[in-house]
Amino acid sequence: MVAKQHGIGTDAGEAPANGVAQTRGAMYELNRLVCKTMLEFKLNPYPFSPYDAVSKAGAAPLSTWLRGLLKEGLTPVTFGDVSLTPGGFKVISGDVIVQELAKVMEPERCVFALDVDGVYEENSRVIIPELTPSKIKRMKVQSGDDATGGMKLKLDAAAKIAAGGTKVCFVSGYRRNEFSKALKGLDFYGTVVRT
Repeated sequence: MVAKQHGIGTDAGEAPANGVAQTRGAMYELNRLVCKTMLEFKLNPYPFSPYDAVSKAGAAPLSTWLRGLLKEGLTPVTFGDVSLTPGGFKVISGDVIVQELAKVMEPERCVFALDVDGVYEENSRVIIPELTPSKIKRMKVQSGDDATGGMKLKLDAAAKIAAGGTKVCFVSGYRRNEFSKALKGLDFYGTVVRT
């Protein structure tokens, strides 16, 4: 929301310095709140920016670094960010980050927590229980007014992740039991994307 107010999106462009600072501040504050909650539940968060991941990948494989954190009982946590590129500032969406991490880690499943129950059929509130990457490519989904590409970017990322053999789950982050089931690999109310 802050990014959108300042005209910062997934396409590089000019942005006011104050807008970049406010956007990054909002992203880091959200990350702080997520990690605080994780600490309360003894999940031992290890927050890192996308840039940390890139720098670690140069010295040692990113997967080795992340698996090392997991082995030590830590839970790696990353988040969307704002990056200066040759074309200007742009948002690095968490959807793109998870797509890149899935390539490196080859997880069994990837869970997207949404503010809705899953992917709906067009112009309805009926959940689509299962999708394939090829079906996603045929879907007409609007980007919406989200600065990071909204559901369209999430579905595009999910299709690429699923094409690599990972089961992708879309579930409401507000339904704790369903979210927990998705994390554990159990049947849940939402949408699954797989080949």
